[in-house]
Amino acid sequence: MNIKKVGEKNVVYLEGEINAQSGAEIKQKVLDLFSSSGGVVLSFKGVVYMNSSGLREIIDLLKNATKSKKELSLCEMSADIREMFSFTGLDRVFKIFDTEAKALG
Repeated sequence: MNIKKVGEKNVVYLEGEINAQSGAEIKQKVLDLFSSSGGVVLSFKGVVYMNSSGLREIIDLLKNATKSKKELSLCEMSADIREMFSFTGLDRVFKIFDTEAKALG
C-alpha cells in the first residue's frame, strides 16, 4: 500500500487482495491518516480480489469517517469489485468515482 498526499487529502493505493488481515491493516493506516488530513481516497486500481471480510473493514472505515466528520472516497474499482458494492447496495452509501482525479474533486 502506497500513500500520496494531495492537498488536504491522502490517496491510499491498495494492492493485491483485501481480506480480514489486509483489511485490518488498511483500516488502521487510514484511521491514522484521518487524524492528520481532511480526507482519504482509497484507490482500488491494484486490487485483484476482495472478500466479505475485507468489505467489512472498508465499511468500518466509513463509520469512523462519518463519526469523525472526515471524507472517505473510493475510486478506480474493477468491474467485479464495483459489482460487489452495487449488489450489496453500498454504492449508494459510499462516494465512488471512476478516476482518482474525480475523487479528489
